[in-house]
Amino acid sequence: MHLIVLLELYNVLNCDKWIGESEMYLKKFIIKNFRIFDEAGIELIFNKGINAIIGENNSGKSSIIDALRIVFSTVTYKKDIFFSKADFHVSEDGTVANYAQFDVYLEDVPLRMIEIWNPQSDSGMGGDFHIRFEKYISPSGAEKVRSVYWGFGTEGNPLSSDTFEAIDMVFLGALRDSENEMRPSRNSKLAQLLRNLISGEDVREELVQILIDANNSLLRKEQLKKTRNTINQNLARIEQEFLNQQIDIGLVEPRFDSIASSLRAWVKPKWILINKDDSVYEQAYAYFQSHTDLRKIQKDTKGIYFEISILDGETDIKQELADRISELANKSFELYQNGLGYNNLLYMSAVLGDMAIEKGGVYQNLLLVEEPEAHLHPQLQELVHNFLLDANKNDSNIQIIYTSHSPTLASKIDIENINLLYEYGHKKYCLPFSQTNLTEENKKYLQRYLDVTKSQMFFARGILFVEGISEAILLPAMAKALDRPFEKYAVELVNVDSVAFAPFVNLLSSDKVNTCFSKVSIITDDDRCAKKNENDYIDKNYDYDDISSEIVTNLQNGQPSDRCNDLTTLCSGAGINVFTASKTLEYALCCSEDNIYHMIEALKKCYTSLGPRLEAKIALLSSLSEKAACIWLFIRARDKCKGEVAQYISQVICDQHELKKNGKQIEKEFVIPEYLKKAIYSVTEEYHGREND
Repeated sequence: MHLIVLLELYNVLNCDKWIGESEMYLKKFIIKNFRIFDEAGIELIFNKGINAIIGENNSGKSSIIDALRIVFSTVTYKKDIFFSKADFHVSEDGTVANYAQFDVYLEDVPLRMIEIWNPQSDSGMGGDFHIRFEKYISPSGAEKVRSVYWGFGTEGNPLSSDTFEAIDMVFLGALRDSENEMRPSRNSKLAQLLRNLISGEDVREELVQILIDANNSLLRKEQLKKTRNTINQNLARIEQEFLNQQIDIGLVEPRFDSIASSLRAWVKPKWILINKDDSVYEQAYAYFQSHTDLRKIQKDTKGIYFEISILDGETDIKQELADRISELANKSFELYQNGLGYNNLLYMSAVLGDMAIEKGGVYQNLLLVEEPEAHLHPQLQELVHNFLLDANKNDSNIQIIYTSHSPTLASKIDIENINLLYEYGHKKYCLPFSQTNLTEENKKYLQRYLDVTKSQMFFARGILFVEGISEAILLPAMAKALDRPFEKYAVELVNVDSVAFAPFVNLLSSDKVNTCFSKVSIITDDDRCAKKNENDYIDKNYDYDDISSEIVTNLQNGQPSDRCNDLTTLCSGAGINVFTASKTLEYALCCSEDNIYHMIEALKKCYTSLGPRLEAKIALLSSLSEKAACIWLFIRARDKCKGEVAQYISQVICDQHELKKNGKQIEKEFVIPEYLKKAIYSVTEEYHGREND
């Protein structure tokens, strides 16, 4: 559907340069003793443009947005949220904090904002101010809350309202009622947009005169005269000439504010139908036949459908047909008949249009949005994100901070513009990705690699990284068999499809801020015998038929590869667990005679001729190590079968688990390798020690 508003929002939103003498922006925000955040507090880092605050439910995202609203709604006339006694942090033992504090650090501060300008900042153009809320006892004995504000330096540096008026803040809540926000009223977004668009008195007077003329024209109509006279006659009978008061009627009071308050938006259909009984149907049919490749025209049994945007792009439509399309297109409907998602888009367009208009004394526009993905399908979420990016392409002074649960949005935003909230040990933490150990190469890799699926890890309580498809298929089944299903423990399994674990390790670790990612683990092969310059190297061309004791010895006694050792060292400093297979996953899976049986059965299904040959070869081998090496060599030469083998084994594990649940005896029970067990347990530890949480 096309969203048609009485105002030309498009022209506003696509102006070449968004306003502001300065491109001031919020750089850092510190919260202490506010709601779920304790005295240690959290520190968030923001950049120009679009910033995201992400995390699981109840991680503190809404509290952060409310804290920002409290800070930037301090000026009386724009205050929409108040700090209350209930906002002080309550510790685990029930102790209520005596104060709460917000520390605000800005960048690119204009020098005229001398109250907050900090010449000692790293850039020399930074500024900061601080707000503290304190408990006190009033003379009447009542406990109340007072606030203290100060700029750079000490508390003796008070702030005037000018500082707060320099930042225009707009908030869009998660449960926003876009339909109601767009209803005609003095404070509707359409009314605000019109007032800011039309500041000149001459233009305002022109609009008022149009309304006066319209009112006068209506009042000359007999129907309106009758309506007015009927009311006045009845009024006179009631008053008995006591007041001698009369009324007049019209559209709205002929004042500019009345016009703004009456402004409304409606929705037009995307398609209109020229049915077969319509007088212009023959013209419509002829136009369709001559434009069969035009996707804006469609024919079915009812008639010819035209997309109304055709009127803007096609010039060869006969006037009679164009007039009919235009006439049908004017049959619009109310916003409540439209989808919630599209109404949100309409409202967001009006908000951004208003923020883009120059306002004297405003150096920054701050847009706070809770869950911009609300009511939008993933593809439309991407379009919204791209629109917001476009709005900031010219280094606009509009800074956007949103909270989100959407992996779609998390995968699109610049990795350095994300603040990740998480919980560990009953405490809330924030990890700004701009403060992690990411290298420039890491950033480039992750920006390319992080898709919607992998971005889900940001909302998990545990993360398990694996090399490839085999582990990705097997691990969920194994976790379920161990009564540790990943979904119960909010664990995300991330297949990096390689051994490129370092970018993810650096993303989840930092030397600048505290991190507590104890429930992050990596499963990898140790790749022993993989280098030609080592004595225990096993040539890639080695055939499974040529299995020897030397190969088994090398596999048993070989040392993990340099790659594996480097990864282990990197992760040890980041508090991330690494669990390695001796050689490869496939070799490790052959840890029992029963497992070898199932592995052979899987390979026989994949290779109907070679599988039985492998089975015969295995029957001639005496030791478990030899059999495992033989199977590993067979699979190594046939990588394409890895996924099929994993799928087969996964089904065996699931079937056996169901049988055990029903008290059935298991023949040839598949044994989960010990290192995989440990990895699963490491990310499914009982959350905060609670059983069956």
